[in-house]
Amino acid sequence: MDYKIGLQHHGILGQKWGKRNGPPYPLGGGDYTQAERKAIYKKRKQPNSIYNKKHFDEVLSADKTTLSTLSYDRDRTKNTDMFYATHNVLDKHQYNALFNRKVSQTLYDENGNSLGTGMFLKYRIDNSLKQNVKVASEDSGAEVFRNLYKKDRDFYNFVTDDERMQSYFVSDKYKFKGYREARDVLKRMRNDDYVPTAEELQKVYRMFNYVIPYDGQGDARKGRDAYTQRTKFFNACKQAGYGAVLDTNDAIYGGFKARSPVIVFDMEQVVPKDVYRTKTSEQRFSQMVLVGRKALGI
Repeated sequence: MDYKIGLQHHGILGQKWGKRNGPPYPLGGGDYTQAERKAIYKKRKQPNSIYNKKHFDEVLSADKTTLSTLSYDRDRTKNTDMFYATHNVLDKHQYNALFNRKVSQTLYDENGNSLGTGMFLKYRIDNSLKQNVKVASEDSGAEVFRNLYKKDRDFYNFVTDDERMQSYFVSDKYKFKGYREARDVLKRMRNDDYVPTAEELQKVYRMFNYVIPYDGQGDARKGRDAYTQRTKFFNACKQAGYGAVLDTNDAIYGGFKARSPVIVFDMEQVVPKDVYRTKTSEQRFSQMVLVGRKALGI
């Protein structure tokens, strides 16, 4: 019998003798081939890298970071459990151009007396940090979400009950690009015997990340429910060392790919620094910046 004839396996390109480098074995941090490392390096060096947002945490330096947000409420970052913000200049212009519109507001003096009503743009609220704040990437946020889903029965019910988390999209649900994907996973999860994979739970996390700020829209019970569940999630994130999570919809799945949109929840580190009413001239300039950004693809 000729033993030289038969199926032979020679590993993968770049594999060293005796080294399990690649399928069916997972690639560790130091196990990548030169070609794989080069491909990852290129992804990470791309402007506004989606790869980085998905897989790498960000640290906001207290001595360099200004977290900026827009709101019709000048005290938006006071006495709250979370707020949306960015520390990127281009993002600030983008949000100002897209989401800042004049609305009718009544002004009051320091004693609470009405000064009259007019049409006003939002306030720009800039905040500094007492200490560095770590921002969870999509992977890190999803890991905290998965652990909470497995350990906390009420959180589990919140996620799987189609009358709770899913219903909080209301009429906006189809604006969320991952809605159908997450919905399909949630349908399978209704079967008590079905065990979702880590990848499937990551899809559901995208939905949860989108629902986080839901206030009930007039329904106090739903508002309390969303608040309770996000508080659990925020506390679990804090225990893991995070003070904010990436706003995955704006950063990765939304149409405009913001660079550094974050959901800040470690409010003990936030110090309101400057608040001012935005002007029409500023908004027009932001609109010009947005047009230029789209033209240049940045």
